[in-house]
Amino acid sequence: VSDRELLEYLVQEGLSPQTADALAGALGRIRLLADYYYRGKDFHWEDILEHETRTFLIIPLLLALGWSEQQLKIEWGCRNGRIDIACFSKRFRRIGKDGGDGYNVNDVSLIIESKGFATGLDYAPAQALAYAEEFPSCQTFVVSNGYCYKAYRRDAEGRFSQQPCAYLNLVRPTSRYPLDPVNVAGGLDVLKLLLPNGGYS
Repeated sequence: VSDRELLEYLVQEGLSPQTADALAGALGRIRLLADYYYRGKDFHWEDILEHETRTFLIIPLLLALGWSEQQLKIEWGCRNGRIDIACFSKRFRRIGKDGGDGYNVNDVSLIIESKGFATGLDYAPAQALAYAEEFPSCQTFVVSNGYCYKAYRRDAEGRFSQQPCAYLNLVRPTSRYPLDPVNVAGGLDVLKLLLPNGGYS
């Protein structure tokens, strides 16, 4: 899938042309850094921890897709642990009388579990699922090591599938998941699910 196809698709899904133009530049920068990590001569993949992938690869992609910093919470505590990235459909805020102890948890629409560059994504979905099930408003969770993304979507019965609904290799996007092209969509669908409206336009 070419960048032109990605951008045209996202514009059809509601991304503004101005944001699409900024996304094109961000994709280039993210890919350069991912390639630097991938081909690192002075370090091993194990040296690129989840904090780097989250900070330098995943968050820049979310911002380029139109999320605002006010909608993102990093390392946000919940009953089942700490969510690496919680994305809110509205800005994160305290609610209740005089800004009480509650938060707008019903606005959590997307949860992202980040892993280190060398970490496979096979075990990450169980962790992200535990977080997502705590928030009925969360329709999608994603696991990523900064360049590979697996997306899981809540079905009509309110459950998440054990297999991803879409897969994206940010460096080499494809139209279908190469390991299961019949059942799992590709990069366009992951990017659609990562949009602030979650693909519900």
